[in-house]
Amino acid sequence: MNHTNRKYFSISLALALFRSASLAAAEDAQTNVDFRYSPPEWQAAICLPDDPQKTLVDKRGELLYHYNRGGREFGTRISLEVATNCVWQKQELFSPRVPIVRTSLAAAGLEIVEEAFAVITPNTEARRDVILVHVKNTGADRTTISPDFIVDTTLGFQSDGQTMVLNGHDGATSSLKIIGPPAGQPRRGIPLEPVTIQPGKTADFCATYRSGDAAIQNPITVTRAIAARNRAIEYWQKEAHLPFGKIEVPDAGIQSLIDSSIRNIWQAREIKNGMTAFQVGPTCYRGLWIVDGAFLLEAAAILGAGDQARNGVAYELTHQKDDGRIEVMKDYPKENGIVLWTCLRHAQLTQDKAWLESVWPKLTRIAEYIRTLRAQTLKNDSPLDDGLIPPGFPDGGIGGVHYEYTNPYWNLLGLRAFAEAARWLGKSDVAAVWQHEYDDFMAAFRKAAARDLRQDVHGNPYLPILMGEDGAKELPQRAQWGFCHAVYPGEIFAKDDPLVADNMAMLEATEREGMVYGTGWDATGIWNYFASFYGHAWLWQGNGRKAAEVLYAYANHAAPVLDWREEQSLRGQKFNQVGDMPHNWASAEFIRLTVHLLALDRGNELHLLEGLPAQWTKPGMVTKLNGIATPFGKLTMRVKISADGKTARLRVAPLTDPSCQKIIVHLSGWASADKDAVLEFKPDRGANQDISLLPIKL
Repeated sequence: MNHTNRKYFSISLALALFRSASLAAAEDAQTNVDFRYSPPEWQAAICLPDDPQKTLVDKRGELLYHYNRGGREFGTRISLEVATNCVWQKQELFSPRVPIVRTSLAAAGLEIVEEAFAVITPNTEARRDVILVHVKNTGADRTTISPDFIVDTTLGFQSDGQTMVLNGHDGATSSLKIIGPPAGQPRRGIPLEPVTIQPGKTADFCATYRSGDAAIQNPITVTRAIAARNRAIEYWQKEAHLPFGKIEVPDAGIQSLIDSSIRNIWQAREIKNGMTAFQVGPTCYRGLWIVDGAFLLEAAAILGAGDQARNGVAYELTHQKDDGRIEVMKDYPKENGIVLWTCLRHAQLTQDKAWLESVWPKLTRIAEYIRTLRAQTLKNDSPLDDGLIPPGFPDGGIGGVHYEYTNPYWNLLGLRAFAEAARWLGKSDVAAVWQHEYDDFMAAFRKAAARDLRQDVHGNPYLPILMGEDGAKELPQRAQWGFCHAVYPGEIFAKDDPLVADNMAMLEATEREGMVYGTGWDATGIWNYFASFYGHAWLWQGNGRKAAEVLYAYANHAAPVLDWREEQSLRGQKFNQVGDMPHNWASAEFIRLTVHLLALDRGNELHLLEGLPAQWTKPGMVTKLNGIATPFGKLTMRVKISADGKTARLRVAPLTDPSCQKIIVHLSGWASADKDAVLEFKPDRGANQDISLLPIKL
């Protein structure tokens, strides 16, 4: 071993030319992000970060406003119709980081591109959204089009010359002159002046929707609309200051989804009571959801935005009641365990024991309330929940209040985190008390689980989410999100626990389109970001290759505008719309799963490349993590495959936290056929290291 004054640890790896038939087949099935399972309908956000106006654009390019008003999902829809015979071709973003939605259509002799975007007006609640239309004449003769301005609203509407006034104060205008009265109701077609286009030439015109302060200039001319579009590009590329660039992968499809996920999270955020609130979505989930928020906040911290995530944690803690409990939703006591875990994880990722100490009294009151809940189970009329948590709302596919396991799972997870936090802060006596409480809680769970085990139709034993005889009333996989979270990040089960192996086998048996089927609200559909819960559970159990396959299935259920709906039907089935879109718990989960495939902390060890997709190891490919947050400090690493594809070089910058005792590099699935092939080394935080190793023998 040669010590030099280099900045990085470097490890030379030999790659096996191992490509079994099964691995090759898996690569063929999973390599491309082609949106093969995309929903048939979708929405994209074009608003600014922290924007109070959450403007959406649908698949047809229409601007959507006034969610859940006027007796419809969206009370107002704004669009321009170039011709009545237009055929939709595709929709895409200007780029993953720039939310200008480009909708391509075609008509006889015409190519049409409609660009929808928000005008950059920061630090104001006023909003200007634009549809900028480009119509190219592809024929041999000049042609004349007669566009219609479509104002579809169930709210107040009146025509004021060249401006349509909606809802009493919003306005819609066009760069083309209005030449006739509106036709139809509530979908009003407003005729615009004809436009003649010479062969091979393009005509441009636009429509603008304004809300808020009418004094702000409205870009109703094409010149101003084009300038506003260029300004929007400049803003998103140079001024938005989102945490891009922390994750670099050699698959452009995965990279696009990572970047878009970051942008979507910041677009859904909002400032409430002077604090940053990370929100799930722009419509039905526009608000605080403790469990969703936990992972949004973790994703933000991983990306280095720990200061912003801290505001979100502080906002969650404002919902603590006098008796110590956290309550945003009724009959949802899992929120207590979720907040305990959230605070520990946040403190670890930001390396801030002082902050954790500052909120310790609040966390202690939460833990005490969990103890109170457990005591209540010994006084009610049923023995089903004895020593666990009283009946509650399972969520994730099962409504109502039941004797069930999601609330026990998350409160077990929370108490485990609380005891770990006490040890981290040197509170050994406190840790011992709560470890005893946790052990007693776990013993009660084991007793109940043994009682409630069932078998699926394939003969796999599994633990349903509902207790007692009610466990037979739901699909085995229904609402198993709580179980997956108990595996990871909960870590409440040993890696070789048969309950985990059995439940995972049950879930795997339900897979359709590479995803668990029927686990959410739609018993015949796919809960998209459950893929991350499922993939993380496989990863934690040591099956990184399976987790990587799940990542690609997850990616291919996104829409071409690089976001997800909460749930959707299987391809070819009647489309059932469930939940919000963009759904940013999904965005957070895609970021988390991608990062953890590359770097995952396991106690005092940092495991690298455990789920590195084999398709990222082709000649010349580079994968990087650039200063992502871990409990051991910021991690910067790079994996570079040689030009001939026979070797790889791993570079890892020194970690700052001495609690990392070992770095373990996993080679199975990409450099080795051996599922146990690993390299181990201890980080040296004094002199930097340059380590050369002999080629791995396979």
